[in-house]
Amino acid sequence: MKAHLCLSAIVLALSLTTTAAAEGKAQPASTPAKNKTMTNTTTAKSAADVVKGFFEAFGKGDSEGVINSFHPETSITAVRKGERKGDQLYGSYSGTEGAKAFLTNMGKNFDTKAFSVDHVIGEGNVAFASGAFVHNIRTTGKPYASDWALKVIVKDGKILEYHFYEDTAGFVEASKK
Repeated sequence: MKAHLCLSAIVLALSLTTTAAAEGKAQPASTPAKNKTMTNTTTAKSAADVVKGFFEAFGKGDSEGVINSFHPETSITAVRKGERKGDQLYGSYSGTEGAKAFLTNMGKNFDTKAFSVDHVIGEGNVAFASGAFVHNIRTTGKPYASDWALKVIVKDGKILEYHFYEDTAGFVEASKK
């Protein structure tokens, strides 16, 4: 499975949503009937299907679909657990607002040139995915290429735990001015 990341479209949609919310403008309401139907179905999505759906939404630039892939109590670990400073990408994020901040920080750091999802496997509520990417670091313009791996734990058809691994030494090198 190959997917291309439409990160700039997602970041733009997230920033417009955040700006509209901050200005008190009305947001489109979710459709409770649709959500109820989806959660009451007898066939639950497998963890691998949830991850595939996440990457499909990402590849289309569907920010709402990406955010809706995350459980409200999600825990995101970008490479390492721990506190982040400002717009720092690596570290921990929590909940829906954390998911939005994670995606926004990716867009602030990376100009994605290529992103592939090569494998997605799962068993029970756990799924793993792997692939490769090439980003240009926005602050330096230098390319940053890495293989990546993702471990996900799913609850209620949504991503509860998300842990992304990549070559951080390559990131550090590409970030040097």
